[in-house]
Order: sequence, then structure tokens, then C-alpha cells
Amino acid sequence: AAQVWAAMKLAHWPWLALGGGVMVAYTATEALVIRVSLGAMGHRPRYRHCCEFACAGFYFSSVTPSATGGQPAEVFYMTRRGISAAHGALAMLLFTIFHQVASVIYGLAAWVMAPQVPASLGTGLGVLLGYGLTTLLLLTVGMVALLIYPKPVEHLCRGCLRLGAKLHLVKDLDRAQAGLKGQMEEYARGAELIKGQPLLPVKLLVLALVQQGLRFLVPWAVYRALGLGALGPDQLVATQALVYLAVGCLPIPGAVGASEAAFLTAFQSQFGPALTPAAMLLTRGLSFYLPLLVTGAVTAVVHMSTREQKISCSKTS
Repeated sequence: AAQVWAAMKLAHWPWLALGGGVMVAYTATEALVIRVSLGAMGHRPRYRHCCEFACAGFYFSSVTPSATGGQPAEVFYMTRRGISAAHGALAMLLFTIFHQVASVIYGLAAWVMAPQVPASLGTGLGVLLGYGLTTLLLLTVGMVALLIYPKPVEHLCRGCLRLGAKLHLVKDLDRAQAGLKGQMEEYARGAELIKGQPLLPVKLLVLALVQQGLRFLVPWAVYRALGLGALGPDQLVATQALVYLAVGCLPIPGAVGASEAAFLTAFQSQFGPALTPAAMLLTRGLSFYLPLLVTGAVTAVVHMSTREQKISCSKTS
């Protein structure tokens, strides 16, 4: 513990400030994704409001299992700013699709460009990496297929629900089918939006790649802050991308515990045994715990400041 604290005290603050700035840019880029998506539907939200939505998404994603609470929270605060829930949900659908595509691209690129990293993860983390990559690939392929071939996928999903009901895995078939119908209508709106604006998916994919790349840069900023410089950012980014894939699909709020353990294993070769614990604390502090506090505070202020607006709107509607 004393060695870890000593290493953290010797860290160069300008590089740590860069790591914090990278996370600010990460949230700002998500706000830009939201603004572009809503703009494609005819909305002209203020960029400041989109930053509020992004902060709410980060906070609630971090405190709910598998980040399930982030997007509903963003839609909720969009409605408080006068954006319909249907358009908000569609914006979040587009964000999810391209966020996952970007994660898969980074993961596959890291596997190809830095094959020594997966080999150094060990059996346990390697299994998690395979599980995470497989899960993300299936989800991404499924979402893209729903946009391109909605009817065949809908028939397949209905068949799976009926089979699940026969096997007593689906308790309420009617409710499940109604939920599926609502999801399919949402995907249909997304497909029509993309067909009408062919440049939209290109913009969203580029922004998603930039956003994910920013978050994956934090370990490199910490690497430089600890006085290390033998490696370029590519290997640090590749390692962080694989760690994200390994723990991102686990049903743990913020992947707390799993992320720290994965970092200690994956980054041993980059930081060395003596500096890896300090690097882990600094990286997780900059990329998760500090943003969690900041976005939580922002969300609390937004929640209180928009409450009266919500009441007044409901009275006049």
C-alpha cells in the first residue's frame, strides 16, 4: 500500500489532467452523437442540454447492472426538455448500435494488431474476453439485421418467444409479444431514418469511434503520468479495448471489481508489477469514479432545475 501511494504521489499532474480532459471529451462526444441523432429527426436541441443527457446516461449506466439504466434515464430527461419519448428512444437506439459497432471494431483491431495482449490475459480473463466479444458481436449483428431485414427477424423472434413459452422460459407470451411489437416499431423508424439520410450512419460511426477511442486513451495518459514512455498509445489503447470487451457485458454496475481485477492482469506487462496497482487506481479514478461523481452532481442539478418545467408543461398540455 505504501509503494502504491508513493507511486501515485510522484505522478505528473499535467498528464493526469489530460486523462481527466479526455473523459470530458468522451462525454461531450456522446452529447454530439445525441444532437446529431435528434437533429436527423427535426429537433434542434441545445448542445448544453445534450451534455445533460449524456451525463445522466453515464451516471445511471454506472450504477445499474449491464448499464441498463443509462438510456431510459436519458430518454426521461429528454422528455423534460420537450423531446418526445419515441424520438428519444430512437436516438438512444442509434447510439447503442454504433457504440457497439465501434467497440467490436476496436476489439477486433486490438486482437489483430496486438495479439500478444490476448495471449497474456490468462485463462480466466481470456474466457471473459471470448464471452464479451461473442455477446457483443451477436447483439450488434442482431441490431443491424433488425434495421436491414426487420420482417424476417421479427418472425424469427416470434418463433423464439413461442418456443420459450412451450419450454416455460417465457411466462407471459402475450406481454412478451407486445413488447416485441413495440421494439420492432422502434427499429422500423430507425431503418426509415437511415434510409432517408444515408450519411447519418457514417457520421454516427465516426463519432462512436472517436468517443470509444477517447475513453481507451486514459491508461496511456496514466502511463505517461507515471514517468513511462517506452510504449506508444496504440498498445495501451488495444489493451484497454480488450479489457472493456472482457468485462463490459458482465451484469455488474460499472463492472466494479471485475474491471479492477482485469486491469491488474492485463496491464502487468505495460506498467510492471510495481506500478500496476497505482496505474489501476489512477485509471479507474479518472475513467469511472471521478466522472461518476461529476455526472451524478450534474444530473442532480438538472433533475431539480427541470422539475418545475415538467410540472408546468403537464399543466398546459
